[in-house]
Amino acid sequence: MKFWKSFFLFCIALMLIIPAGCSSSSSGDGKSKDGVITLKFWDFHADAEKKFFQDLVKEYNELNKGKVKIEYTAFNQSDYTTTKLPVAFANEEGPDIFMVSPGDFTKYAKSGIMADLNPYFPEGAKEDFLPAALDAVTYENKVLALPYELELLGLYYNKKMLADAGVEVPKTWDELKVAAEKLTTDKVAGLVLPTDKGPYLNFIWYPFLWQQGGSVLNKEGTKSTFNSPEVAKALDYWASFFKDGQAPSKLQYGPWDAANIGTGTAAMTILGTWAIPNLETQYKDVEIGLAPIPTPEGGKAATDAGGWKMAANANSKHVEEAAKFIMWCFAEDKSRPLKWATEVKFAYSPRQSVIEEGKAIYEKGLRKVFTEEIYDSAIPEPRYGPEIVDAVGEAMQKVMFGNVKGKDAATEAHKKIEEALKK
Repeated sequence: MKFWKSFFLFCIALMLIIPAGCSSSSSGDGKSKDGVITLKFWDFHADAEKKFFQDLVKEYNELNKGKVKIEYTAFNQSDYTTTKLPVAFANEEGPDIFMVSPGDFTKYAKSGIMADLNPYFPEGAKEDFLPAALDAVTYENKVLALPYELELLGLYYNKKMLADAGVEVPKTWDELKVAAEKLTTDKVAGLVLPTDKGPYLNFIWYPFLWQQGGSVLNKEGTKSTFNSPEVAKALDYWASFFKDGQAPSKLQYGPWDAANIGTGTAAMTILGTWAIPNLETQYKDVEIGLAPIPTPEGGKAATDAGGWKMAANANSKHVEEAAKFIMWCFAEDKSRPLKWATEVKFAYSPRQSVIEEGKAIYEKGLRKVFTEEIYDSAIPEPRYGPEIVDAVGEAMQKVMFGNVKGKDAATEAHKKIEEALKK
């Protein structure tokens, strides 16, 4: 099948585009009076995904009763990435186990926060992971996090709203713009896009840049290519939805939440594979369609492939115990990663055996659109340093809300990226 061939070609592509002190939250030796090691595990998931990890923790604690106890805490995603995690590490109060996004990976890697997981892979497990997936979490020859999902982006739309407005499913940038205008009302947003600066904003925007052949850095990752017509065009196009009132500047739900389209407050939104289970359960009575992200005239289809990772605090007093829990979750028995990728949510597993095991699931319902129409255009989410991520995000904020032209925002960001690369 075309998809399975593309799956491995994608893995090769992943390897080609990746540019190259905190203390544990435990007090004393981290042991209670009865000798039980307590580890803090911080997360950002909600609903079924949160329950999945709660159940894992409960099961693991039962299996290791009297030896190890995991304390699980889930925060709001926005708070987790912008304040909770960075502030905790800055105050030397970071958790023993935590989730990290590709956008924040390099920042934490350079800070020495993540422990090397190489010594803790079960025998034969490392070979089951796609080499490219492990390369994406390798820094200075250390595997600093465990990948457990590959998530793609697509355009979700309310079928009834489009039909009532006489709008065809948009395939081009011009068609998406016209559709968003026709579908916008006092109560419905034509298109929901993320608004707040951060890795997620960049993640959703990157396909618009790549579709024209644009990029943030050159292939070697040594020079900025942000001062280009392609960047300016992608910035201006994105900003036009906010300036023309077709994308709201304030959202009732998070931009990653399927509720935006499920509740009928939005006609279209760009979301990842993770939205499908919620749409099938909580909003099963709403007719939702899925299509590839529209492309510009003369452009090439592109989508982003991201996914969170699990990491252990390098300065935890119990790195080994933290690493063993991470491996138990996603590097041992296939049932746990398979359940995560095909039941709790929908994503592509970085483990080859898990993909093979769940082959039938990847062609079910909206999943079939991702597998047959979107996967071929996947480009892995770049692993840029924090200064570059911030420069890109700042340029986007300026064109979205600061009445700055894309060319000017790109020029300013280009200078900041060049300075960051020099450092």
